[in-house]
Amino acid sequence: MNILLKLLLTGMVAIPGLLWSGTSLVFAVLVSLLFGLLSYAIGDLFILPKTNNTFASTADLLLSFSFLWAVSTVFRQPYQLVGLFLTSFVISVVEFFYHDYLQRRGAHHSKHPG
Repeated sequence: MNILLKLLLTGMVAIPGLLWSGTSLVFAVLVSLLFGLLSYAIGDLFILPKTNNTFASTADLLLSFSFLWAVSTVFRQPYQLVGLFLTSFVISVVEFFYHDYLQRRGAHHSKHPG
């Protein structure tokens, strides 16, 4: 259930952000799904349980920006760098609240508060 919420939240932010940045709709949807899965595996299952919410959200910012930039460049999608950064920033803010939700539900037991 957590993965579905993660994909929904990521899609709600990433798809409009990527479209605003200049990519195509099909590209935005596929990248949103791939990033949601990658971010769940790295950020939510690996980083968050070992660190705290702030560190995991910052890692999500760096991961999302580098992933969106790299995939857009490799697949030669037109994009605006500022748009990719703003999309990544909003994703990290949403991730902060998503991590808080996970921690309150006891899905991930972090040793560090915050």
